[in-house]
Amino acid sequence: MNTENERPAARVVTGRIKVHPDGYGFVVPEDGSEDVHVNRRSRDTAMDSDRVEVEWWVGPRGLEGRVTRVLERGRGKITGQIVAAGSTLRFQPDDPRITEPVVLRGGGAPPRPGLAVVAEIASYPAQAGAPLEVTLLKVLGRPEDPLTEVEKVLACADISDEFPAEVAHAAEQVPRKVEDADRRDRADLRDVPFMTIDPETARDFDDAVALQSLPGGGHRVWVAVADVSHYLREGTALDREARSRGCSLYLPNRAIPMLPEALSGNICSLLAGQDRLAMVVRIDFDSNLAVRDRDFCAAVIHSRARLDYPGVAAALAGKVQGKHKKYEPFLPALRGLDALARRLRARRQQLGALDLDLPQVVVELDHDDPGLVRDIRRARRDPGERHAYAMIEEFMLAANMAVGESFQERDEPTLWRIHPAPDAEKMHNFSAMAERYGILVDEEQARTPSGLAAVLKRLQGHPAEKALSFQLLRSLKQATYDGTNVGHFGLAATAYLHFTSPIRRYPDVVVHRLLKRRLASLGKPAGGFPPLAQGPSLSPEELRRIATDSSFAERKAMEVEREVVDLYRSFFMRDRVGDVLTGTISGVASFGMFVAADQPFVEGLVRTEHLLPDDFYDYDEVACRLVGRRSGRTFSLGDTVKVEVLSASVARRQVDMRLHGDRARPPRERRGQAARAAKTRHPQARRPGKATPRAPSRRSGPAGKRRR
Repeated sequence: MNTENERPAARVVTGRIKVHPDGYGFVVPEDGSEDVHVNRRSRDTAMDSDRVEVEWWVGPRGLEGRVTRVLERGRGKITGQIVAAGSTLRFQPDDPRITEPVVLRGGGAPPRPGLAVVAEIASYPAQAGAPLEVTLLKVLGRPEDPLTEVEKVLACADISDEFPAEVAHAAEQVPRKVEDADRRDRADLRDVPFMTIDPETARDFDDAVALQSLPGGGHRVWVAVADVSHYLREGTALDREARSRGCSLYLPNRAIPMLPEALSGNICSLLAGQDRLAMVVRIDFDSNLAVRDRDFCAAVIHSRARLDYPGVAAALAGKVQGKHKKYEPFLPALRGLDALARRLRARRQQLGALDLDLPQVVVELDHDDPGLVRDIRRARRDPGERHAYAMIEEFMLAANMAVGESFQERDEPTLWRIHPAPDAEKMHNFSAMAERYGILVDEEQARTPSGLAAVLKRLQGHPAEKALSFQLLRSLKQATYDGTNVGHFGLAATAYLHFTSPIRRYPDVVVHRLLKRRLASLGKPAGGFPPLAQGPSLSPEELRRIATDSSFAERKAMEVEREVVDLYRSFFMRDRVGDVLTGTISGVASFGMFVAADQPFVEGLVRTEHLLPDDFYDYDEVACRLVGRRSGRTFSLGDTVKVEVLSASVARRQVDMRLHGDRARPPRERRGQAARAAKTRHPQARRPGKATPRAPSRRSGPAGKRRR
């Protein structure tokens, strides 16, 4: 299978541009090919998130290009402050990527200077260097207040809690229960003992499972997934809004859903004790885990129970008394699911699926005052609860793979979830670094799932395990959506897609629609969808466009979630200035090192001028470590150090530290060099905390969403 994207002959592509604060940008092409670097002078009037046409060529650093046309604006709002400039007031944007002059438009008295505000873009620049005209929408409050800062992050990303009036009205018209007309062209599976298993705090339930025994020691697994596509008709206001949002977003104090509550929390949610529409996957395993049969259909189901991970963990441990008494009737099914999931997981790992357990942060806010941070800690889930989570994840993966394999076997177009093999050069760089830490890596083998899994196993127990694991993750490519299948490296799967979470991911809705069209063509229950012969399916070009937009939306959601956590971390640490913490070195750069403390679970930057005094530090790029010229002292990934908190900036989302006990006063020229170095980070020295998560995760909150 060819895992390398090839650029077509044409030298003009379209895609979304991501702009860096220094002014340059990268265009992510819709055809899935390599990103195009665009320097500041070649951006024309393009702003971050715009859909652009770019002309490209091969340059010394890869593909370079210039924006020839802005096809679609990607953002409609910006945030900033009203500042006094002599006797006049002007709008100062927060986003350093906005370099154009900003002109306030409209009448009325502006708010007093110093307050954070959000403004709507009224007119975009007609040419490079022309002003950006805005009108004030809302006063947010005092800058650096965490609630204000969160609202600013959302406004800059053009993400809103509220749905447009047209969408809200359409949601109000959606039925509150399954009607007789909805049951047509569906299998009646209300006798199958489905149950939902989710986090305790879950409010929407988009998947349910059931297990039945087969003769000869085999098992029949049922996975029912909410049939969102029945209520989200193509081209409607609801559909356009869901596609625009792309996915749900999870913040420490709330979730911002892809769908209005009437759908996500009611008619599309597989609530226990109520009939619900679902797309159902049936997989028959024999006693050796071979798939003997599989089938798909649109159906009506009736979930028997709403169970949660802690309850399932208690039941599997034999604790079915008190509040867990309701689990007793389901105990045989839970034990069967548990035993089968263990075997499926073991088989996947034998094939080379990566088992990534990344630390996740919990931001504990005050119940009465969400602007008050009580604690920042590492997410710690009870082992039994983790096991219950992994059990359900195993069946979701099985369902996604079963649907993906069916599209692959029939050579039908669909929206794939792809994860290409690691880049050879990046793996070479990691191999060279790992060798400095005593870990030998076979570069060729590490570009196979089983080979990379072996590397991760060798890292276990190493003092720098966590930091090296992050470095290894950065050598992997990011999982994205695509109309062309190249397989999923992390899962060691040749065919994989997203099917099981349509309430919170738009690509799942698209896959449901495509599967329904096939079912209709085969004369199977399809929920009233027309067969392929009665109308065109999505064209390859449209699939690519949806894939690009969905990948872009997912990336934006992850960046917003991460930035919000970072601002809460920095806000929390403002009252901890002077505290001495013990942490491990999680990243190293020419200008300093990043130290991750466990309690509170924060990461801070120790610049080279705040290391040992009277020394100059050389950056060993290969080993990712700092070495003192005079002292010979080294600071390497995984080293344990004590640090003192110097400052915390909510605006910069950064905590600054210094090595405890060392009062470094560097020469002035060294301070200048460190500042200059900080502006240009080496790719291998980026903060591990800023790496894009590629680990499995699941639903209902930052510590529980699956993004395989």
